[in-house]
Amino acid sequence: MTRQVRMAPEGLRIVLPGSWTRIPLDDPKRTVEHVKRLVKRQAGNADRLARVRRETVQDLVASARDAVQIGVHTYFMSLEILPGVPFPAALLFRDEDWPKAAREQAASGDRAGALETAYEGLELGDARYGPFGRRYEVGSQQVGEEEMLTLRLEYFVPYPDGSRVLLARANVPNVPQAEPFALLFNEIIDSLGFPEPQDHDGDQDQDQVDRDSPAQIEEPGRV
Repeated sequence: MTRQVRMAPEGLRIVLPGSWTRIPLDDPKRTVEHVKRLVKRQAGNADRLARVRRETVQDLVASARDAVQIGVHTYFMSLEILPGVPFPAALLFRDEDWPKAAREQAASGDRAGALETAYEGLELGDARYGPFGRRYEVGSQQVGEEEMLTLRLEYFVPYPDGSRVLLARANVPNVPQAEPFALLFNEIIDSLGFPEPQDHDGDQDQDQVDRDSPAQIEEPGRV
């Protein structure tokens, strides 16, 4: 099952499978409150887990703080990356200006060429909104007799009007195979919906998905 959710910039939307939460980044206090509530809900109240809860909160809050410092505007974290598949994953988005060398190509409508000029080592692909670029790496570590993989992906998605680039970074630790998860994130990125030009002024609707957040932070929950 999937659900379309609103991202931080007005009008941007994405379809996420499984169960995800959006960590608020606009206010440090809201970030801490949201993370504490999330960790308590996931880990429970058992005294023996108090240290785990505390360290998990500290790690997530530090991750959110680092994200803000590099300009991230939307931070999704999976609870179940697919229904019944409890792999943790993080998906972060930020906007970037085109590097100077690629601006003329982007302005002329050659977004694929602009991507190749702007960023090294990209695999180019086509999505329903136009071209995008992808980079990825796979790390591994031995856990007992089992090899566990960490998948890191970067997507470079030009806005349809050519004004800037949406950068998406995905981090998926402890997966048995990389390719199925890479394909899943390709589908997630392909689901991005960009606002029509007139929506910048007129679309004021709100999506309430986190029912217990006074900040109305979107949390898809189980979908």
